Amino acid sequence: MKYGIYILAIFMAFSASLKSGYAMVSSFTVTQDTTRQVVVYFDREDTTVDFSYKNNNQYINVLDSLLGNKENIRYITAVNVITFVSPDGDSVYNTVLSARRNNSVREFLQQRYPAVDMKKIQLFSGGEDWSEFRKVVEEDSDFPEREEVMMLMDYHRNDIGKRKQLLRKLNKGMAYQYMLRNVLPQLRRSVITIVREIPEIDRKSFEPVSSASGLFVSEQEEALPNHRPDKPVGESKKKQVYEVTISEAGGPAKNETILAVKNNLLYDLALAPNIEVEIPMGRRWSLNTEYKCPWWLNSKHNLCYQLLSGGVEGRCWLGDRRKHKRLTGHFVGLYAEGGIYDFQLQSDGYQGKYYGAAGVTYGYARQLARHFSIEFSLGIGYLTTEYKKYTPYEGDIIWANSGRYNFIGPTKAKVSLVWLITKRRR
Repeated sequence: MKYGIYILAIFMAFSASLKSGYAMVSSFTVTQDTTRQVVVYFDREDTTVDFSYKNNNQYINVLDSLLGNKENIRYITAVNVITFVSPDGDSVYNTVLSARRNNSVREFLQQRYPAVDMKKIQLFSGGEDWSEFRKVVEEDSDFPEREEVMMLMDYHRNDIGKRKQLLRKLNKGMAYQYMLRNVLPQLRRSVITIVREIPEIDRKSFEPVSSASGLFVSEQEEALPNHRPDKPVGESKKKQVYEVTISEAGGPAKNETILAVKNNLLYDLALAPNIEVEIPMGRRWSLNTEYKCPWWLNSKHNLCYQLLSGGVEGRCWLGDRRKHKRLTGHFVGLYAEGGIYDFQLQSDGYQGKYYGAAGVTYGYARQLARHFSIEFSLGIGYLTTEYKKYTPYEGDIIWANSGRYNFIGPTKAKVSLVWLITKRRR
């Protein structure tokens, strides 16, 4: 009997190790550094956790599903809290504000989740979150004076006081007012990261029960100024979690230019109806097409102003395109155009079966409003045409001669009003 028990024990252990459908005992595979993150936001000078602010109530429901279940709590190895403040106001005051918000989050966790070992809660101060601030500005196509703001931040990287002062004064405070309404509220937050070790057999039981959940992990783009917190316990060394936006749509939306419709004001002054369409192809390249069609005729006064012309231009947008919106900034291009014409002003006239031009352009486009910008460009190249010269005689025309004309130099100039068509993307 004694030997039978030993044999049975050995047999059961051997069966458990087999990866077949007949295994009687499941093997436990431990997954290291498995994390979940939740963000709690604060109003401008608040330090307490406000359920009614932004979507905090929704986020805390997710937190309840992670920390309110005793079966989940037993796997938790650390609860790391990193608190950030928005980069406005006095830096000394912001340091104190960050510490007070950290203490408030710890008290909230202690009161709401008494089963969690408080020794596992680690508090860290992220300070003024300039890194996330720059990222939000770069991705917000509606931000006024966006390029100037990013250039100012980069130039005064080592002088935070100067940076704040100039941001408030830029364009009479227009950019700063937009920051206060749309950007800074996103930066006043505490990121709560829950680190745990979960046996493979129980991993599904740890998933949040709330349907309102989401994780968005981003690479750190630049080091935080002055002081950087120590590495939170149990988190990955390669990535830093900065913000988790929990929404049905799955993330923040932003506008992106997909098409531009233009009108050359110089052609309008010359009474030449015209239209252009530009299609961006990525951030650096675009394709521009144009069409103009003045078609005026007054035989009584020997006046003819007729032109049908079309062209295409490939453009390369210069500079760091991560710092510019699509179809803004400096560009160079290669163009080709052609058409037919008939020009007469009281006396002799010229009629062309065709004309053709090709060359290079240089230009600059600057955004004026959310959906409008202005563009300046000049094209220099080669133009050639075959023409017939005629003269009016007693209500009719007489052909005089014909010839060819070639020209090298400026062949087109533009001051165009641009309508930007955008779409929201994630």
